[in-house]
Order: sequence, then structure tokens, then C-alpha cells
Amino acid sequence: MVKRFHLQPLVELTEERSQAAAQALAKLKHAWLLAETKQGQLQGYLEEYRLRLQSQAEAGFSITQWRDYQAFIVKLEFAIKAQMEEVERCRLRWETGQAEWLAREREVKAYQTLRQRHDQAERKTEEKLDQRLQDEFARNLDRRRKETE
Repeated sequence: MVKRFHLQPLVELTEERSQAAAQALAKLKHAWLLAETKQGQLQGYLEEYRLRLQSQAEAGFSITQWRDYQAFIVKLEFAIKAQMEEVERCRLRWETGQAEWLAREREVKAYQTLRQRHDQAERKTEEKLDQRLQDEFARNLDRRRKETE
């Protein structure tokens, strides 16, 4: 009869924590990708707006229009800088989440190793018991044969 691994609840708990960390890591990666996408969109808007400014300048416009274009470009550049900072924050959060997930995975593997060792020890104990029972059966059989002779 194989004994239950007494640390099994901890194995299950660490596996659940590892899965939760993996899910959190996936969400962090998604947020990072969204932030990068938004940054790319803002940079695209800036390029598009600069091209419009250039074509409009060739056609001519008033000082007020010029200032409005310049003010909007400054705001876009500020938004891009802020978004770049957000991308960096997302990357750092992802790296922290990855470290957490890796730590949880190491913990799971440690408990799994302990469980494997436990299972091996139990198998050896079972094998020894089986061997002892077979030896005893063989001795009894041999004794009965000798008694009947």
C-alpha cells in the first residue's frame, strides 16, 4: 500500500500559484504590446501631421494656422514621450512578472522532485515487501514439501 505524499497539498498550491503567475504574465505582456501599439500610432499621427504641415506650408497659410500646427505637434511629441515611458513601465512590470513566474516554476519543480523521490522510495519499499512475501511463500512451500516427504 503506497503512502500518500504528505506534501501533496503544497504541490497543488504551488502549481496553482504558478498558473496564476503565468496568467498574470500573459496579461502584462498584452498590456505591454498595447502600449507599444499606441506608441506606434502616435508616432504615425506625428509623421502624418508633419507631412500635412509641409504640404500646407507649400500652399501657404496664416500665422495662426502655423502656431496651431506647431502647438499640436508639440502636444503629440509630449504624448509620444509619455507613451514611451508607459511602454518602459510595462516592460519593467513584465520583467518583474516573469521573475515571479520563474520563481513559482522553480518551486513547483522542487516539490515535484520531492514527490518523485517519495514515489521511488515507496516503490522500493513495496518491492522489498513483495520480495519478502515471495521469499516467505517459497520457504513455506519448501517446508511443506519436506514435511510431506
